[in-house]
Amino acid sequence: MEEALKELLEQESKAREKYADLMASAGGATARELIATILAQKKFEIETLKLLASGKVPDQFMGFGTVTEDEVNFRDAPTPQAAVLMTLFRGMPVILTEKRGNWVGLQLYDGKAGWVFKDYVRAAS
Repeated sequence: MEEALKELLEQESKAREKYADLMASAGGATARELIATILAQKKFEIETLKLLASGKVPDQFMGFGTVTEDEVNFRDAPTPQAAVLMTLFRGMPVILTEKRGNWVGLQLYDGKAGWVFKDYVRAAS
């Protein structure tokens, strides 16, 4: 499985580069929008392959996301009174694992799991 993942990751990364080149030469807004959709899908495929290769696949999976605020408390439970495990920063990629009320369960790419207030994370499209 490891060799197959490595090969697929390389193929998808090369394909994404070619689509990015295609985007640069696209003539109209519709063409750019279509290529952007393909690029978003390729990004999702690449992130999924990286996750599988890491061996740190979460038990639950809702999608990939990004932290949207400069400094976000990453807590050990879905409540403002829970202990802060660490601080997450704007642009940090995360894995969305579950939702409870106004909180989203996350897993970081290193395997750490915790919670953030839902307004501080944006799901990838």
